[in-house]
Amino acid sequence: MNGSHGREGLLLKIIEMTYAAVDNSQMCHSLFSALPDLIPFSSGVFMPVNAETMELEKGLCFNCQPALMETYLAHYALQDPFVLRQPSPMLLNQTMRLSDVIPAAELGRSEFSEFMRQASYHHALGILTGVAQQPVAVFSVHRQRHERDFCADDQSILDRIGPHLANAITLRQQLSDPGQRSETGILVFGGTGRALYLNTVAQRILGTTSPQALLSVLPANGSVVINLASQCFRLSRMPLATASLLRRFAIEETASGPNECLPADEDPWECWSGATRKGAGAVIAVLQPFHQRIDLTRRLANYGLSPRQHEVAVWALRGLANGEIARRIFISEQTVREHCQEIYFRAGVRTRAELLAKVLGSSGAGSIAEISL
Repeated sequence: MNGSHGREGLLLKIIEMTYAAVDNSQMCHSLFSALPDLIPFSSGVFMPVNAETMELEKGLCFNCQPALMETYLAHYALQDPFVLRQPSPMLLNQTMRLSDVIPAAELGRSEFSEFMRQASYHHALGILTGVAQQPVAVFSVHRQRHERDFCADDQSILDRIGPHLANAITLRQQLSDPGQRSETGILVFGGTGRALYLNTVAQRILGTTSPQALLSVLPANGSVVINLASQCFRLSRMPLATASLLRRFAIEETASGPNECLPADEDPWECWSGATRKGAGAVIAVLQPFHQRIDLTRRLANYGLSPRQHEVAVWALRGLANGEIARRIFISEQTVREHCQEIYFRAGVRTRAELLAKVLGSSGAGSIAEISL
């Protein structure tokens, strides 16, 4: 009984430390120092998740070489069973053992086993932590080949700690920047156009609108401004990065498992990792609020305009005629025309429509029209 109370007290102390830390570095240092008393392990890693791209980012290591994390993100994340299978953005705050994700024989045939040898671990216990269905960070601990695998009790401990990691990270972000809030909607479509994943922001933005409605207007390059529920959003594609947590949605067969990808005589691991490496026709769509004045002002800064030229360009791109611009900023209409010609020259365009297309980063004038869905 005393041992049970002691473990519970240590667990609560660790949870308290996650909130008391001033930053992620201090939090991880405290966690890696105290956690071995509850879950013995030889090494561990912490990697934050970019809320706008769902990509793993460089984080902190415990008892392993930091350079290996860069190698992992640049290459081996593409083969990591945890990234390709579970845990995933649809299974947050649930600890998984590597041995439950992939059979040992299959793992031994995979390229990822090479990385495990470099990092000197054989067993892994990982959790994708998140808040309100939004992934925040990955935390995992490892054991070497001569050590026993992690057990259900180890999983239950990390299950209790994981959500607090995500909460503590989110709280610190909000305190450091009260205006910071992820407003990026992410949708993943399979090769047949079926929606495989929508994050919470995308679900809220779409409401009753079908995801396929976005896919039908998604440009091959650049972006398009659309109108949803009387609000404007920029819709664009996002490439599938090496360390993206969205890789497990890269093939529609994800839900059925890797064994159905290829004929029975093919290696299931090669099917699974090979298909996700290529992307298998998956499309990732990104929805972001479009605040016209803020967006245009930021993008116009790339063309070296004078303050007055910048002001004229903003009003012109907001649809005002030369005469209206002249009255607003108290100059002659001829001066406005002269400013416009200089703006076009610096931006490398000939007309206002071409300027708008270029500033918005669109592929052509036809793709910048506001589309109502």
